[in-house]
Amino acid sequence: MRRLNFNFAFTLAEVLITLGIIGAVAAMTMPSLINHTKDKQYKAAYKKAYSAINQALVYAISDYKMLPINNTSETSTPTSENIGENFKTISGYFKTVKTCFDNNADECWSCEDGQAGALYSSAPDYLGCTKDNYAFVDNSGFAWYLYSNREAPIIVDVNGNRKPNRLGKDRFVLYFSDESKGMFIDEITVIIPQKDYTAKQRWCPSGHCLYTTLLFE
Repeated sequence: MRRLNFNFAFTLAEVLITLGIIGAVAAMTMPSLINHTKDKQYKAAYKKAYSAINQALVYAISDYKMLPINNTSETSTPTSENIGENFKTISGYFKTVKTCFDNNADECWSCEDGQAGALYSSAPDYLGCTKDNYAFVDNSGFAWYLYSNREAPIIVDVNGNRKPNRLGKDRFVLYFSDESKGMFIDEITVIIPQKDYTAKQRWCPSGHCLYTTLLFE
């Protein structure tokens, strides 16, 4: 009696249906996976940038180059021309690829399509920057921008000015500070992160900006 050999295989229709299902699942999951990966990259870069600027500050302090702020107010943001000078001093402890200290911040910092807590509240979604504020780019590709040459906020773009240019996403807010008074400083001893914001507001136009948590979790 002859033995019959059967070769089992998928039909073309079955293969196409399977590929269609795989494609649909991939289309649904890939954007989320890509965003999650990018968020992890931004977080790691933020930690690196935070460490780098505080290390630069330590060197500047040890060289006696930091100028006092002499802020006497406990209820308002400190203002002093020395803030801008201290920012420029700290930039000297980075390996910079470009400095923008001559009314040309837009050459170091993406002003037109990025959030930076713009000086003017009429700016939509707090986009934009002021060209006469100071900025520089270091050799790690981080872009640094001083919100005002007379005020404390420093913003770093860990994505080198490539999009999304969003606060709390690839842009993060830091402050000159002393360890006893927070941002109301007399003598700068440390650079600290902005506090977390979960609601939409000036320093977090999109909501859910974990400025502090991302560094220390």
